[in-house]
Amino acid sequence: MKSNYHSHCIFCDGRASMETFVRFAIAHDIDSYGITSHAPVSFPNKWSMRYDDMEEYIQEFKRLKSKYTHDIDLYLGLEVDYIPKVTNVFDDAVQNHRWDYLIGSIHHIDQMDDGSPWNIDGDLETFRKGLHQIFNDDIVSCTKKFFHYTNDMIELGGFNMIGHFDKIHLNGRFFEGFDYNNTWYKNLMKETLELIKEKGIIVEINTKSFINKSITFPHIGIGPDLLKMGIQVTVNSDCHYPDLITSGFDYVYKALKDIGFKSTVKIKNGKWTEDPIIC
Repeated sequence: MKSNYHSHCIFCDGRASMETFVRFAIAHDIDSYGITSHAPVSFPNKWSMRYDDMEEYIQEFKRLKSKYTHDIDLYLGLEVDYIPKVTNVFDDAVQNHRWDYLIGSIHHIDQMDDGSPWNIDGDLETFRKGLHQIFNDDIVSCTKKFFHYTNDMIELGGFNMIGHFDKIHLNGRFFEGFDYNNTWYKNLMKETLELIKEKGIIVEINTKSFINKSITFPHIGIGPDLLKMGIQVTVNSDCHYPDLITSGFDYVYKALKDIGFKSTVKIKNGKWTEDPIIC
């Protein structure tokens, strides 16, 4: 039995109802499942929940938690963007409600020429355009800014888990100068990991891009560092389609076990506890 604490549904940019995801989770032997729609933000977009839908989101979760109480443990959270001077976990829209947990994530860096936030998690052409407009095609400076914002988010706190904290390599790896085996990149990663350890934040191993790109976030290569530093991890699929709820899980659990992990963490009785890896 596995868990998954990062998933989206039609309240944001997911592609099915909350109940469909819950039913698929049960069918895929998930016994602990969390729903984390993108928290509302103040600028127009097609991916976040709307402020007006927050109450319905909560009520629908309560209905499903009651309906499936004997089938699966359900938890409600949000994936909250950190965008300096725009949004973070301490926004009223987040703080005015009680959540089982929160995920803090970086999807945007600075602004495009038209004033819109630059989404580094989108298609390659959008990434290329933003890299040119904001960083004059300098991928190293861009990556440093990404980790700078990541560290600021960690220092601010207020969330339990960090989402895909090296997501910059999704598109960054296609540009000359980006190399996660290079010393400058390893130093950025080390600084962020030390902050994560200091703050007691859980790291997700995010498998969203495993099926079509054969990569995880963070890169599985930093697994030994996570183990050595005693940082807690959990495996999430960041699913937007219900049939991808356990996408990449077999590979990641085996990889973690081969690295030396004995357990991941799971919510039990409202607390994050160690859960043995059995594979």
